[in-house]
Amino acid sequence: MDLRQTLDSIASCNDDGEVWERYGWVHATDGGALTAHFWLPASEEEAFDEDALPAAARALGLSSFLEPASFADVLEVQKRQRPLSSLQDYAQALDYYAEYDAFLQVPGIDEALGEAPAAAQAAAREAGVGPGIFNSFDVVLAACPPPQLKDAARQVALHLSLSIAEAHARCQRLPLCLGEQVDGRRAAALVAAFAAVGIPLQVRGFGPFPWSAEPSVQ
Repeated sequence: MDLRQTLDSIASCNDDGEVWERYGWVHATDGGALTAHFWLPASEEEAFDEDALPAAARALGLSSFLEPASFADVLEVQKRQRPLSSLQDYAQALDYYAEYDAFLQVPGIDEALGEAPAAAQAAAREAGVGPGIFNSFDVVLAACPPPQLKDAARQVALHLSLSIAEAHARCQRLPLCLGEQVDGRRAAALVAAFAAVGIPLQVRGFGPFPWSAEPSVQ
């Protein structure tokens, strides 16, 4: 895969744990991440043959690049510092980490905080780009017919850890945010729980990168 396809593959996971489970290593050709070709083997056993790359991988010019968790961490740190990072920005961050075993510091970012100013974060959200490198969702109970108020209150109490009385009161003051920037599994669980009692939710998806399409709950 090329770099963009590789980033999209990492970002298609639900969270860091799934990156760990799905991929055994990241191998790449030489010459810099922007123009490299990548291979994401499904396990360390597939990635290495007695501590060496398989012959077929070496024949394609591949060599060991980074552990999947480290690869994802580099993307996460770059994204946190510059939410609308370009493909070239991510390539530079990956190359820097591969050479120096350290994260690239984006100029102008407070080293202690390590994150972009609020205005940059707001601009990314406006563009449909979430805060992390995985899809995220805002889930809202926007409307509830009076006959279904009790059912809605039970679900709100369950999912927001509220008393029934408090949940009932909140359901009378809609819209009600059930989750902000939650991961895909959490969003899907909320949608399914309310759908089971006939109440649709309003969901807005945020992609990880500027080129990502708006995600939908699976």
